[in-house]
Amino acid sequence: MKPRKSKEPLSGRDVALILLLCVSGMRAETARYSVPEEAERGSFVANIAKDLGLTGEELLTRKARLLPEGEKQYFQLNPHTGDLVVREQMDREELCGQSEPCL
Repeated sequence: MKPRKSKEPLSGRDVALILLLCVSGMRAETARYSVPEEAERGSFVANIAKDLGLTGEELLTRKARLLPEGEKQYFQLNPHTGDLVVREQMDREELCGQSEPCL
């Protein structure tokens, strides 16, 4: 596999995969979450620790964190509990333009 030479930012899927691989250690697991565009700040998305079969303590020990794809950080992770919440409301047109589907 060749290293990336492009200066393009990582896609959301790449960031999610990297996060899950880092959090889950040697286990390769994938999780997908759907968030309505209208979701308000503080809206609960998922408990990542529970979905990965970890405790909040394990997330904290492994230094789990979210890395933003662009300038805005749309989600916030509580490393003590594993709760993932909306940090900033999303705008579909701003994120995806006219592309379909918008993932």
